[in-house]
Amino acid sequence: MAETFKIGAEIKGSNFEAEMTVDSLYLKLRNSRVVSNASMNGGLMNATGIINYSLYGKSDCKNKPVEYLRNVLLSRGIDYSSVIGLLTAVRPDRFVISRSSMVTSFISAGVDNAATPIDGLNYSGKGTINIIVLANVKMTDAAIIDAFKTSVEAKSYSLWTRRVTSKFSGKVATGTITDVTAVVSNETGEEFKYAGTGTDLGSSISRSIYDGLTYALDNFYGYKSED
Repeated sequence: MAETFKIGAEIKGSNFEAEMTVDSLYLKLRNSRVVSNASMNGGLMNATGIINYSLYGKSDCKNKPVEYLRNVLLSRGIDYSSVIGLLTAVRPDRFVISRSSMVTSFISAGVDNAATPIDGLNYSGKGTINIIVLANVKMTDAAIIDAFKTSVEAKSYSLWTRRVTSKFSGKVATGTITDVTAVVSNETGEEFKYAGTGTDLGSSISRSIYDGLTYALDNFYGYKSED
C-alpha cells in the first residue's frame, strides 16, 4: 500500500519514528544498522537517524551537500555524527510512504536525470530517486547488502514497467545519475541471513519499493504501466 506522506504526518515503526515537515522527512532510529550510498555518513553503520531534505525552491546548497545537511541538523539541535543525510529537489508534498508485510519504505522520486548505466558522464537539471527501506527484522551485514541490491533491482524494474527513458540516450532508464538508497535493519529479534528476490524479506522489500515508486511516477509525473 502506497500513499503520499503528507506534511505534518507522523508514524512509528518497530525501530523508528518518522515525521514529515515542510522541508524534510526525518527518521529517528533506535537499534538500527544501515547501509547507504548517501554523501553524509554513507556506508555501513549504526545510525540514530536519517534525513531526506528537500531543496525545492532553495538555491543555497552551493554544491556542498554534507556541509549543508550538517548545518540543517545543527539548527535543529541534532548531533549529525550518526545521522545519514540525503538531499532531493522533489517537492515535500510529493514524498511517498509504502508498506508491505515486513518493510516500510519512504520514497522521493525525481526523474529529470533518468539514465542508463552506459550513457556516460552527463548532468542536466535536477532529478534523484531517494529510497529509504526500513525492515522490521534483524539482518546480518551480508543480508543488509543483499537487501540494498534487491532495492536497486526493484527500483529499476519499477522504471521499466513505466518505460521511463534516459534523458541522454532515450533508452529505458534504470535509475538516475544521483540516486541514493538506504536500507535499515532492526537490530533486535530473529536474524535473517538473506534478502534476495527469492526470499520473503526480499519479496517484501521489492513490493514496497515497486508500489511506492510507481505510485509517485503515476500520480506526480503522469506515467502509466506498460506491462
